[in-house]
Amino acid sequence: MDQEALSRDLLGGLLILFLLVRAFFTIKSRVKGGRSPKNMSVIVREAKVNFIFRRFIIVPALSVFLFFFCNQPTWMRLFSIPLPRWGIFLGGSLGLCGMMLLIWVHVLLGKQWSAKLQMRNDHQLIQSGPYSKIRHPMYTALFAIYLSVGVVSSNYAILILTAMAIVSIYIRIPREEEMLIAGFGEEYRRYMRTTGRLLPRLWDVG
Repeated sequence: MDQEALSRDLLGGLLILFLLVRAFFTIKSRVKGGRSPKNMSVIVREAKVNFIFRRFIIVPALSVFLFFFCNQPTWMRLFSIPLPRWGIFLGGSLGLCGMMLLIWVHVLLGKQWSAKLQMRNDHQLIQSGPYSKIRHPMYTALFAIYLSVGVVSSNYAILILTAMAIVSIYIRIPREEEMLIAGFGEEYRRYMRTTGRLLPRLWDVG
């Protein structure tokens, strides 16, 4: 199997798995009463420009490039990165680790999970599992998956778009922490002093 076929097969598997995980937990959350009401304040809270940029520019552009990559048009080879097979497999392993963490976090959050910056009326501060060491393990998982997609694709265009998606989500984190401080007060401030933002505190001083 050549590099292009290996990249395409691994990337296709990662994307299908990611979509299945997201669909399963989205449906599960809504069945349990976790459906988010329409509320413009959640967009304002995130920063409207960043929200629009990610939702209507980065995600559609990445979807288009991934579609063309999987359908093998000749012009996509212009953006190819000559990676060794072990590099592609390493990227795929990173994606699987990110997927496992994503599933774990979804299970812990249950109906509290929301793609928007908002808190439920009965919202609880979870501090078990990965949350005992990391405040935002779901973002850690998503960053690993996005980076994996960029590496496995061995494609400059896709790698740049996944990097832009990571930056866009990272910009969101301080605003989410402001929301959680407002919601939980000193409890969340104490939690921040003992955990890292994206990695255990030994490596992440944020």
